[in-house]
Parts: sequence; C-alpha cells; structure tokens
Amino acid sequence: MSKGDRGGFGQRGDGRLDRRDFLRTAGLIGAGALGPASLLLPQGVARAADPFRLGWVRPTTGRLASSFHMLYVGGLIAVEEINAAGGIMGRPIVRVEEDDEASPAREPAVVKKLQELGIRHMAGPTGSSQSLSSLATTTPAKIIQASYANGAELGDGTKYPYHYQFTFNTNQQAEISVRYLVETLKVKKVGIIQENTAFGEQATAASRAILTKLGLEPVKVEVYPLNAPDLNTYVSNLRKAGAEGLIAWIASVPGAAMAFNAMHAQKWQPPITGHNGLFTESLFDLVPEEALKSVYGTNYRTLTWTDSEFPGEKQVAFAKKLVAFPETKGSGVAVANAPFYDYLHALKMVIEGEKSFEPDVIKRALDNLKGYKGLLGTVSFTPQNHTGIPTEDVVLASILSGKNPKSAGVFRERAK
Repeated sequence: MSKGDRGGFGQRGDGRLDRRDFLRTAGLIGAGALGPASLLLPQGVARAADPFRLGWVRPTTGRLASSFHMLYVGGLIAVEEINAAGGIMGRPIVRVEEDDEASPAREPAVVKKLQELGIRHMAGPTGSSQSLSSLATTTPAKIIQASYANGAELGDGTKYPYHYQFTFNTNQQAEISVRYLVETLKVKKVGIIQENTAFGEQATAASRAILTKLGLEPVKVEVYPLNAPDLNTYVSNLRKAGAEGLIAWIASVPGAAMAFNAMHAQKWQPPITGHNGLFTESLFDLVPEEALKSVYGTNYRTLTWTDSEFPGEKQVAFAKKLVAFPETKGSGVAVANAPFYDYLHALKMVIEGEKSFEPDVIKRALDNLKGYKGLLGTVSFTPQNHTGIPTEDVVLASILSGKNPKSAGVFRERAK
C-alpha cells in the first residue's frame, strides 16, 4: 500500500484506477451529495453495484484528531480486504465519513446527519464519553454500531441493544491491573491517577470495586483535567500518600508523558499498570527509558508473546498491513486498531449468513454470535452482554518491550 495508491480520485500516475477514492466517491453519489454518477466515473469504468454505506465517525479536526486518526486503520484494512473479496453480498463498503471533533456535544448532530442519509450501520466514534453521547441517538434509530471505547456500560445489551463492543471493557482492565499489582507483585498500598473523562471515572470505580474484594482501598486517587499543563502536583500527592504501586487510567499520549516525566523528575518509580493507550511508541521520544521499565498496559493475549508463545499467523499478517500505513508510524497501537477490523469482518459474516442488511436481523445474529475467532480474541455475545472479549483473553504487557525487535511495531511482551 504505497503512498501513490492513495492519491486523488480517478486515474493514478500509472494509469490504474484508485480504488479507495473511487469507492469513497461512489458513496457520495449514493448519498446524493454529488451530481450524476456518469459525470464522475472515469472513462471505461462500469457502474459498480450499489455500495454498502457505512457511517464512519472520527475526529479530523480538534484537539484529539492526531491522537485518534491511527485508531481507524484496522477498519481501513478490513474494508480493503472485504472489498477485494467482493464486498458484502456483492456490495462494496463505502465509508461515509463525518468529523465529530472528538466532542461528545457533536455526536447527536453527526448521527442525525448520517441517519438522514439513510445510514443504518456505523463504526465509531472513539472515546467513552463520545460513544455514550452518540448512543442517545443511534439506539432509538436502531443503527448497528461498534465504537472504540472501553467503558463497561457500553457493553450493556439491554440498555444499548444495537451497540457491540469488540474490545475489552473497563471492568476487565481494572481486574487485570489490580490483581497484577496486589496478587503478583504483592503491593498493598495502591494509588490511582485518572484523567477526568467517562473512561477514567468508570475505570477508577471498577478498580475500587476489585480492591475492595481483595480487602484494600486505594491510598489516594488523583483526578486531573485533560487540559492540565503538567501532572507534578498529582504525582507528588500520590507519592506523599505512600503509594507503592499505581494504576494509571490515562488514554492520551500527552497525559502519559506528563505523568511519567513527573515521576522521573521526583525520582519515584513505582510499578504501574493501566490503559492500553500507554503502548503508543511516541512515548519513547517524550519519556526517558528508565521511567518506563516498570510500566504495563492492558493488552490482548493474541497480541503478546512469552518465552514459549508468539502471536499467530492471522495477527502477524495483520501487523504487516498495519505498519504499512503512514498513520501508524511510531504509534504501536495494534491494540487500538483492531476492534473495527473484527467488527467489520463479523458484520460481513452475519449479513451474508442471514442474507439481510436489516438492523433487527443483524442484531439477532450478533446476539447469538458464539466463539468467533477475531483478531483480538474469541468473541461471543448474548442479548444482555455486548462485550465480546472474554476476560481470559485480556493480559498485561510491558510498555518498554515495544523497543524489542520482536514487537514488529505491534506486539508486546506479556507481563510475568
């Protein structure tokens, strides 16, 4: 997938048709956003089958655009694979993209716009706050949706019957993170630092619940705003409270860099467990290596290695495609890129199995999906539980192992 494959609509420099931009334009034609199709099709190109239009909600502007743009690459890979194999029931997938600016307040208007265009299937948005906001509109509209967000509430099939979570959730992340500190490392004084978001709040609440089950309470919980200029005070408060281990519910690179740099400056390096957002390789350019030696993030068993295990052929093939995209350079975010990949391939399977694009038919099929071998794990749903990844497929992995050649820019070493 060279840069030349992603040029403007029409003929490429080598005379071949740019398939991605052709399909994107075909989607606009189908949405009525452009003029007659005959004016836009390159000479000699036949009119394609009616496309399967997929709502694609992501920030292309705003503060989080650069952090989130690579999180959709797994979905782009799935679209290319599915279209190369003939689409879904012969219909090529076309992404109808809307910019939500990563703003929860924007989500209702974005969804309504897609709904007016006749969109009934959607990928995105990203972020728990954004996803919860979008669900207020997508749920009554019966739009089949998978967002990229870890909030446990998003997997409640009773409350959000048309939304499916192809990721682990905050409850699972909390359980893995807390138990590793307390049961494996024998830490008794646990502190928590969290961003002030829906994700941070839910992850901290889940962590408290697991600690309580183990007969402990956090010695200190520090909550910082996303616009905090630095985290020195928050880190200092945790250190002074006597925390011997930390759980970091931090999803952004700037927040993680500020936290780890503050600890390094204070010469305090407790073991840290936390969010999969910590795997972003750009941290290596922002934080001293020694500050990351005892930092672990939640990951998927399928994307980690041990002395005796390594990711399978499917994961390795995906990784090679993933790192070919310029959007992922230096990101190390296979964890974040894969949910949309699994979602779209599962969507193709159930639509073709049921021979229907109708949301209620797809919902019934997904509600009965069992043992689907996804990239991230074995996915199963019930009408009540729409979190597909089982807890046994969730592990902790070393952040610093991203520097190991075995990582291939994607994989990480499982915590021992």
